[in-house]
Amino acid sequence: MEIKTYSYPDGQIQRVQIARLDSWGQLEFLRPTPTPQALEKFADIYRRYLVPACPWLFGNMVLFRLPEDVQIPLGNFADREIAAAALLRKGVTMWGKTPVFHSAAARGLWQTLESRDCIRIVRGRLPVTQIIPVGNLCGYLTEEEDAALKVNASFFIMDKFDCATVFDKIGTPLGLLVKDGVVENPPLFGREALLVRKDGTVSIQPVAVKELEIRGKCYRIGENARLYSRPERSHTPPSRGKKLVIIGTKVVAVTQALRVAIPASGFVLQADCPANPGDPVIYPGFEDIAFGIQVGNSILRKGEKTGKFLSRFYNIYHLQPVPFPPSLYPMDFHKSRAARIALGADAAGKPVILWAEGAAKIGHIPGEDSRGATLWDLAQFCADAGMVDAVNLDGGGSAQMLLHGKRSLQLSDREETTGAEVERPVPLALTVK
Repeated sequence: MEIKTYSYPDGQIQRVQIARLDSWGQLEFLRPTPTPQALEKFADIYRRYLVPACPWLFGNMVLFRLPEDVQIPLGNFADREIAAAALLRKGVTMWGKTPVFHSAAARGLWQTLESRDCIRIVRGRLPVTQIIPVGNLCGYLTEEEDAALKVNASFFIMDKFDCATVFDKIGTPLGLLVKDGVVENPPLFGREALLVRKDGTVSIQPVAVKELEIRGKCYRIGENARLYSRPERSHTPPSRGKKLVIIGTKVVAVTQALRVAIPASGFVLQADCPANPGDPVIYPGFEDIAFGIQVGNSILRKGEKTGKFLSRFYNIYHLQPVPFPPSLYPMDFHKSRAARIALGADAAGKPVILWAEGAAKIGHIPGEDSRGATLWDLAQFCADAGMVDAVNLDGGGSAQMLLHGKRSLQLSDREETTGAEVERPVPLALTVK
């Protein structure tokens, strides 16, 4: 483990932490134990940062958590939280601070969730209601069993613009995850991915779903199936036939509707397929990949700084100058500063992980606290650390690296009264045991 401090002419500093591994086989994907506190944590992010920055973009945002013991009719869905979101979106609107119910089922579910302290409402200025589930997916890395290394990894659904459909919930991780040839999460948006083949070759290249298997049958995109995803479309084009909504490695809904809303966390497959909600989905074609991850933009490719966004993201900078990924990415490659995490390979093909400390959001002291890094800065830090290929992982308030359970740098989120560090729950991490 190394810690390096960069000093700048204006008196600011930047600390980075570097972890070097012997092989890609050491890296595992970790899904933390879900915490009920995730609901309040994400509501607090909206309350403190997102809504105050752009209140004209938000209406009544209702965030809710569905306890495991609450019964909910699934209907055509294979996911309890999606089914609950569909019921509440159809059956509840907010009139000021008061919910108005349009069905007895919606009223009953709302009252149950309210009695269990499982609803949070954050208000902007728009006269609209948006109801979004906070999935039972996110947990704290510090509460997981000790490991040699733990670091947050993937972007995940967090922005309201990525929750336009009932299929999307806060906390859903995005992008390709491959371990030993098995796809644990499919690629999305055609973004770049860091791929390590079983012969040790490392590359960064765009990846997309080209084929998939459901119930033992292979569906090839453009041949016997069509795939619709964002950002090109918000809905499928009007057409007859069966449509499968797929998120991760599961069919979450099956419908014959003419048009279907496309989730930001997945895609819609149109095919003559005898699938049912809940059916598993297999993604062939990655058998030669020992390790693969698709998160943010590349920052180094074959020793050269990328210097610009090559991966596709939504870009609504003219609407919302708040840099929150995953799909919204209204950042400036050379100006936007934040805590950053990078994963890459050195000249020998061995993995290197780097954490660039972010600026404290409360009580920042120039010269004592890090200023935060741009993506251009991050590329330079990675080059200085000997990386030749590197990609940007999830950063911001989520960014942290723990070695044997301890942080050597500081989190950027702080408690308002004490200035103490505040950890965010995340759905996915990289770990070395």
